[in-house]
Amino acid sequence: MDSTIVDWLNSVGAQAFKWSLGIFLVVNGAAAIAFFLSRDRAIVNRWTGRVLAIDLLLLGTGAGVPLMTSMASMTVSVISASFGQAAVGTTSLESSAAAELSRK
Repeated sequence: MDSTIVDWLNSVGAQAFKWSLGIFLVVNGAAAIAFFLSRDRAIVNRWTGRVLAIDLLLLGTGAGVPLMTSMASMTVSVISASFGQAAVGTTSLESSAAAELSRK
């Protein structure tokens, strides 16, 4: 089950990056086309703050979501490995106890 969760987290991070990059390109491409076609300095002054805010939001989601999902998948892997080690340790203890009993 842990591999399923890790795979899902990795796919969420990759999809968030792809969507953020795509929206970033569309927003900035549309802004560049509008700025160059209109050649109006007022439109640049009016929309630069909004485009910058959108870019910062997309930077946060495009970098932050994959970072958080990779940290979460690493945490899931470490926790599942520690539970796996505990189960292996108990099994070896049980087998060594059974071996001791069989010797007596």
